[in-house]
Amino acid sequence: MERVSGPVRSTPAHAATSESGGRRHARLICSIAVFLVAATMQPQALAQPAPERELSNPTATSAPPSASPSRQQVVIVSEGDDGDLKIDLPAYPSDADLIELRQVLRADLRFFVDTRSLQVTPGGEVRYTFVVRTAGGSSTVTFESMRCAARERMILAAGTADRKWTPARMPRWDALERNDMVGQRAVLHRDILCPARLPIRNVQEGVAALRSGIHPLVEPR
Repeated sequence: MERVSGPVRSTPAHAATSESGGRRHARLICSIAVFLVAATMQPQALAQPAPERELSNPTATSAPPSASPSRQQVVIVSEGDDGDLKIDLPAYPSDADLIELRQVLRADLRFFVDTRSLQVTPGGEVRYTFVVRTAGGSSTVTFESMRCAARERMILAAGTADRKWTPARMPRWDALERNDMVGQRAVLHRDILCPARLPIRNVQEGVAALRSGIHPLVEPR
């Protein structure tokens, strides 16, 4: 029996089977490639910041840190056995809040009270900022407290040229007659803040008396 030598030719059925297997192989490779691409892109998508986190970007939306508020100035008043009393100093006076005392007439001096600084304490003291101006325009500014019944006053702080307070180091009570060169504080005591040696009841009452020039409980002179 003779054997036929030479290359073996593929039959049509074998060729169709090989072509079908090649397609499946190509589709499998495409599916794996798509899977790998999706797998590599997913972490990047998850790593992107959420829209609301963009607000945390300090260069885009954060406001600059606000300056720390200025420290409140106080004056320490010794009260003997009762210890020390801390008194807050008011804002420096503005011309818009000044009311002139017209009862004391001087050609070279004018006297004002700062209405915004007016205070009445539970113990009956009346505190105020007092402004004395010369004809040349210079001013002397003091923050004071007044005892109506005792007719005393205490300087708690003095103003400076740069419109700041210098608290008194050892404030003390002095009689109104002492060092009161023209009696302006005596007038303030008698006619405005301490009628009949009684303190005004509240700030509104004091402001009204300053504006009218005399407290309604005081007999006009």
